[in-house]
Amino acid sequence: MGVYKHGLSKTRIHNLWRKVIQRCTNPKASNYHNYGGRGITISDEWRNDFLAFYHWAMSNGYEDGLSLERINVNGNYEPSNCKWIELHQQCRNKRDTKYAEINEETRPLIEWAEIYDVPYKTVMTRWYRGQRGSDLVRPSRATKVS
Repeated sequence: MGVYKHGLSKTRIHNLWRKVIQRCTNPKASNYHNYGGRGITISDEWRNDFLAFYHWAMSNGYEDGLSLERINVNGNYEPSNCKWIELHQQCRNKRDTKYAEINEETRPLIEWAEIYDVPYKTVMTRWYRGQRGSDLVRPSRATKVS
């Protein structure tokens, strides 16, 4: 099979596609241990055909600046498990994201911090000290003014 020229090899999306392949298939890639090393793969359809990936991306909301997210963080890079989102949203869907249940609803700690307007650092400190539930987002003690 000859080289097919699509004119996209210097684009952001082509670079992203190559990086996904590397982190899933190349044990020498710096982040392989987080992807291929854990058994995460890229579908044959995408791995073997950039244009298949490209057409999926264009018909599923790709824009420069968005990040490719695996919906199931333990799942593979494949059309049914991927979507395009803003990077700050993707940071909430990681293996090390901490969750808490408050009022029978489970959310990442960062979301609880935003909802209750409590500094995220405060919520995380409380989490690591063993506090759970509404104790994570209670208002801080008021300081006395003399």
